[in-house]
Parts: sequence; C-alpha cells; structure tokens
Amino acid sequence: MHSHTRSVPRRSILAAGAAAAVTAAVGTAARATPAAADTLSTNGYVDVQLVNITDLHGYIAPPGPSEGGTIPDPAGGSPIVTGGAAYLATHLKRIREGHPNSLFFSAGDNFSGWASYADTQNNEPTIEVLNAMGLQFSSLGNHELDKGMDFTMNHMVHGKDYPFDAPFSSFPTSTGRRFKGADWTYYSGNVVRREDGSQLLPSWNIEYVDGPRGRRLPIGFIHITVEGCVEGPGFNCSYQPTLRTTDLIESANRSAAELKARGVNALVVVMHEGGYAGDDYNSGSSPTGPAFELAAKADPDIGVIVTGHWHCRFNMMINDPYEVPRPVVEAGYYGQLVNEINIMLDPLTGRIVRELTTSTNHAVTRDVPQDAEIADIVGYWTGRSTAQDATPVARQTGDLTRAANASGESTLGNLVADFLVWESTQYAEKGAARAPRPAELAILPSKPPKARSALGGDMPYAKGKATGDADGVILFGEAWKAYGFDSPNMSATYTGAAIHEALEEQWQTASGGSVGFYPLAVSDEVRYVYDTSKPVGSRVDPAKVTIGGRPLDLNGSYRLATNAYTMLAYDGYDALTTYTDPVRHTLDHEGFIRYLRAKKTITPPPLGRATPA
Repeated sequence: MHSHTRSVPRRSILAAGAAAAVTAAVGTAARATPAAADTLSTNGYVDVQLVNITDLHGYIAPPGPSEGGTIPDPAGGSPIVTGGAAYLATHLKRIREGHPNSLFFSAGDNFSGWASYADTQNNEPTIEVLNAMGLQFSSLGNHELDKGMDFTMNHMVHGKDYPFDAPFSSFPTSTGRRFKGADWTYYSGNVVRREDGSQLLPSWNIEYVDGPRGRRLPIGFIHITVEGCVEGPGFNCSYQPTLRTTDLIESANRSAAELKARGVNALVVVMHEGGYAGDDYNSGSSPTGPAFELAAKADPDIGVIVTGHWHCRFNMMINDPYEVPRPVVEAGYYGQLVNEINIMLDPLTGRIVRELTTSTNHAVTRDVPQDAEIADIVGYWTGRSTAQDATPVARQTGDLTRAANASGESTLGNLVADFLVWESTQYAEKGAARAPRPAELAILPSKPPKARSALGGDMPYAKGKATGDADGVILFGEAWKAYGFDSPNMSATYTGAAIHEALEEQWQTASGGSVGFYPLAVSDEVRYVYDTSKPVGSRVDPAKVTIGGRPLDLNGSYRLATNAYTMLAYDGYDALTTYTDPVRHTLDHEGFIRYLRAKKTITPPPLGRATPA
C-alpha cells in the first residue's frame, strides 16, 4: 500500500524554480490504455494528465509553411515542420499511453477560419476528426460564433439539420453515416445575452478521475472566452449584436467559488484568451497579455491555466496572488503543438499538489507515422472538397471580374453590392435581432485603404482549368473565392449624412499630401456624381446622390447593407462605423453562393452607378 500524505500548506510552497517546466520525450506508438491497477503514484498522490490543444481552426490536413506549418526551433536549428491531424493523433496516443487518468480537451477555435476544405463543408470534417481523437470538452472560442450559436450548438454539437445551404448543408461522414455532431460540448462563463445578461452556455464542467479504493476525485474546469469578441470592433467574424462578454477574471473567480462550494478542490482554467511570451515553445520570456494578467490576479485555488486565441506558443510558471507558481500554457495553432500538464491530487482533499506540477509542450512533428484512421478521414473530406469545388452553382452571361473603370466600378463589385441588398430581404440568422426593414442600399469597398478587399477572385465567362468547368458556368470553388473572408454580412441604420461622408471617403489624403482613390461598390439603388477637381472631402455633391431614384436626405434614416469587416473599422471608412440597429445575416461566402444558386443565371450588372462630373 502507498502511504497517503497531505499536500503541504499552500503558502509554504517553494518559489517558481521548484516547479519548473519539464520537457518529456514522446513515448511509444500504442493507443493510450489504462496501465496501472493502483492509481496512486509512488509518493501517495493521484496522477492526472491534462492534454490539450487550441486553435485548430479546421486545419486537419498538414498546413503549408505559409499557413503556420512550421515553428521556430528553440535550439536555433531549421524550423520544425508541424501539423496535420493524422500526425497529431499519433503524438496524442504516444503522449497519453500509460496514463489512466488522462483528459483531452481544447481551449477553443476548433473550427472556422480559413481552412477552406473544412469551411466549405460546414466544418463537419473537423468535428469527425476530433471525435475520432477522443476530444472530451472545449472552451468556446470566438470563431465558434462565426455562424452563430444556433449553428454551433444545434448543428455542430447536436447534429441537427442545417437547412439553409442545401444541397451543401449536411454531408455523410467518412463512414457513410449521417453527420451526428460532436461527442463533446462547449462551455463559457462570460458570453451572455445582451438583453438580460443570461448565460449562453454552462460556465464550467466537472470531470472525475480514479482515486484509491474505487474513489472518484473531481476536477473542475473553468471556461472563459476572449472579452469583446462579440461586441466589435476587432472581431468581425464573431460579431454578434445580441450578445456581450463579461470580465474574464470576475468570471473565473465566480466559477471557482461555485465549484468549491460543491466540494471541487482541483481547479483548472481553460480560456480562449492568451498572451505572448517569446518564440520558445517550451519556455517563455517577458510575458504580456490578458492570460498573464489573469494568472497573477485570479483565485489562488486555481492550479492550472490553459490558454489560446493568440496563436502563440509558451510554457511558463506564473505566480498567483500568494506568490505560488502555476502553469500558464498555450499550444500554438493549426495543430502545431500538444500541451501536456501532469498534476498530482491529494487523495484525501482532492487538491492539486502544486509543487509537483509539470508541463510540456510537444511539437507535432511529421517524422512519425500518420494515424491510419485519421488519415483516412482527412483524405475523405479533402477529396469531397475537391469534388464540391467543381460543382456548378449558376450560369453567367458575361465576365464578372474586379477589373475597374475610371470610377472604380467593376461587374463583380456591382454584383456583390446587389447581392447584399437581396440578402437583407431574405435571411437573418436565427436568434438575431429583427431588422426594422430590408436594406435600401449596399456599399462595399472594392479597394480599401486598410486591409484587403472582400472581393477575392474573378469569375470570367470563359471556362477555367478546373475539372468540369465550361464557358458560362460558375463553379462552387470559383464563387467561394470571389467574395468573402468568413465575415458576416450585415445591415444597419445610417443617416444620409453618414452615407454621403462614406462616398467622400473614397478619396483620402496621405501624410505626404498625395491623394489615394479607394472606390466603393454601390448597389443598383444608388447613383451619384463626383468631381475630382474639388478638394478631398467635397467631391460628391449630396444634391447629386439618389437612393432608389429619390434625392439623398442628409437627415434621413436608411438601412444599409455591408460586411462586418467594413462596419467594424477594418477597411478605413470611418463613416461606415456610425451605425445603429445592426443585424447579422449570413457569412459572406455562403450567402453569396446561396444568391447565385437562387438566381440561376447571372448577367453582369452594367456600370455607371458613379459618374464623373
């Protein structure tokens, strides 16, 4: 029998050096299995392994170097090639082998955001992969909000039909069965409904591990999401006008108190918020960011802090308010790293014996065999994506391109602006605020002064190189690339004066005095005259602007459709940030494909909505 020893008093624990992070070698290739009948370690404590990833973002195929597929070598050698779910699965099995009390979880942003082969298939590939890996729970990331909580909880978690994009709304999994959703769920303690402050999701979950003599010991996981992610600016993809976030530290402390009141003494924060601490993925220096602020101030009974969101890599011990160190870790992004934290629980109190905690970030290298099951799943979904990209969605009677005339107009820009008005009459996300009325006009930057344009690719009439393409055919992949970057289409109320000011902001003076032209695409309801011989700021006579054939009323109220990227100040048109009553419609790519399919045949819109004096 192992002796049972109590943990030393918390305030007498040694300084950070006594709990330094350790670097562990990757184990064997076998699947993790319960290894020991006696759950006590040699010093009488209960060993528990916490294994976590963050910010996978649907990158189940190996990402390229420009996509985050390499990380710096701490030893100064060549960059380490990392990522790919089939390699990640192999490393996970090796890391977890021999640990009967092993828990595998995520700090959020598991899906959505930029892996197009996953995004185009409703991110169902990511869910199937994480199910096969045995993910047990996750904090809610900001990108899990990109298509709204109705989509995340009802479709992604519970597998309910998502009918809005049929026939691209639900896909058979690699087994041929219907998509059934995740085998795990999401938590967040600080995303609440704006109207009444009620919780959107549970704040915490309790997991039980095996203790001596058949006892089960609880571990409480406290979940929080990056503050401000639904309010904007700064988070255009997850902008949700009906939601808000609350303070991170207050939320963590509240959850800690609730768990302790239930007799849970081992506490772990899993937060989709992070920081920066240098480039050494298994160390850290000069830490900065919200995660480290929380680590220094949050309830000292919290023993571990797992972070994400910043796409950074660090592994540090940070002192709590009582100067007792606790691990603060972040495991990169796109499957670059797996973080492993080993804690020991006092079998009598269930508390974490803090001075015995160790933490390691493991690089997900590609010098190991791919896990065969996961490789098959990835191959299935990437193959489906290729076939879907070659699926016709509409026909066109002429070129739809970004090629601009002297007024900055293009056939693609005009088409997308018209689409935005159409969508405002068709769709509002379930649970979104109701629009006072459909949009009366749309404005979208064609060449913004800041960031990039949402107009991402041309749709020429002539057939391209893709299999199955033909003259006059618009393919799914072609349309997906033509407009959008995973940002919601929005409508909101603006004054006539704000609309006039936005048109004036097409000309902006740089610090050296030069004038840049940053044209806006406008919908067919808009006509205006501009005069470049006039000073910047006075080039559009408001008397020569019409909306729906009627003169612009500077004091009037108009519903205007655009992209959240523009509304939240990414593009550089400050006038378009002066909105009220915002309403989300759908994500840009998906809404545009829906429009093309509904119209069936697209004729390039004529130019001439903007006319020089």
